[in-house]
Amino acid sequence: MSHLPTDIFQLVFGHLDAHDVRNLRQVSREFYELSNLRSIWEALLRRHVILQNIPIPRLNGKSVESLTARELEEALHRALKLRRNWTKESPRVERRVNLDAIIPHHRNVSLHFLPDGKLVSLSMSRNRVFILQCWDLCPSEPICLATRQFDRCGGLAINKSSGTLSDGIVAILNPHLEILCLDLHATDPTNGFRNLATIQDVTSGIHFFSGSSILTKDTHGRLYFWGINNSQNRVQLQNPDLNQLTALLDVIVTQEFVLALRATTLELYALPSSLQSNAILHPAFIHSWPWRVDNATMTMRQRPPRRSSERTTKDVYIVMRFGSYFPWAINLLHHYEIHANPLFLKDSPISALNLPYEFPPFLRETIGSPVRLHATSDLAIGPYGSAIWTDSHTEDYFDHADHGQRLAGRFSPYVVANGEDNEEIELSDSVATASATSVYAYQEEDSWVRIAFDETEGRIVLGRGDGVITILEYI
Repeated sequence: MSHLPTDIFQLVFGHLDAHDVRNLRQVSREFYELSNLRSIWEALLRRHVILQNIPIPRLNGKSVESLTARELEEALHRALKLRRNWTKESPRVERRVNLDAIIPHHRNVSLHFLPDGKLVSLSMSRNRVFILQCWDLCPSEPICLATRQFDRCGGLAINKSSGTLSDGIVAILNPHLEILCLDLHATDPTNGFRNLATIQDVTSGIHFFSGSSILTKDTHGRLYFWGINNSQNRVQLQNPDLNQLTALLDVIVTQEFVLALRATTLELYALPSSLQSNAILHPAFIHSWPWRVDNATMTMRQRPPRRSSERTTKDVYIVMRFGSYFPWAINLLHHYEIHANPLFLKDSPISALNLPYEFPPFLRETIGSPVRLHATSDLAIGPYGSAIWTDSHTEDYFDHADHGQRLAGRFSPYVVANGEDNEEIELSDSVATASATSVYAYQEEDSWVRIAFDETEGRIVLGRGDGVITILEYI
């Protein structure tokens, strides 16, 4: 063994578990030195984390390529520790913090994570006074970086582009469209938000904001996609088959297309290479949902690295709760997936004959999630396969079922699509094919009204009806 080349030992080490490599440090000085090589831990991290599609928490903006051997070892440990805890039946809360409301009894109406992990919250008082805040959650005591009060708020959207904080991070209607950035040099949080631009525009809603692109709704419910640097050139997204405009619940926008999730339809629009004033776009594809959607969210799925010759379009992950003819939603969550079309010609225009996805979306599973009459529920999903929601399933924890809330989730690992796996289950509004795989928290109150989570950092935030925000961390 001692006469084998060092390269052979490095190759063997790369196929071991991290625990085995640490044990081998005690065998000999040579093994100790080998176990501290950067190439060893880079190979282990790639094999056990990156290729397994597991996020790496607490990189703080660093790239894997810039990490030292010790940092790679620690990153591997953190990633595997978080994944084990996150997917347990009862994940262990490693840290719990409450952020008190600046003004008591302000109801949380919106919670969003910025691309860098900071939290943006919006709360509203009974007399419709709005408080917008931005929090840094990394310190042991979270820091409020910025806060601003509004007398009017017609909606907001978080900048999905991972630019600098001096760029616009929030677009808000007040009542005109304002683009706000963070002033990290401000000594007072009341001066933490700085106005980058105010656009005098007749707008009644904001649905998407990334870089300089924005998707808004006018007072007639019509959708417009445009750039904030040239507000005159905009295109209207119009479905001519809709007799009555329905609510837009979520949207995915790339440089090539817009995928719009409405209460009754799913619509794919091909974006032109340049925006022209008064242009109208019709969907290249329309899918009608079997029932009206009560609540829904969607995201593009992260996936393991692939060869450069393979497709680059990411799959889409949708979780929704349908409504019903009764004054409550059905007690099921429906998990749909849309896989990238392997026959899509990326160099050709998107059309009904050349779609980036395989339509219609197929139903992967239905998840049992009961909600009582008049109870508040919310849901969120992450790019690595986690869906988290609040519901009324509390009889397993208390002696009653007439009040209380559960914070539950289900993790769906990334699966490479093939013909056999894509057999759709029978659609049902009453039968669940799956249940929650994790219960993160539960309570006897009914105070949780909004949720958001950062899947990479293992962090969940719960917004309460009294304005308090609870942070749960799982690493």
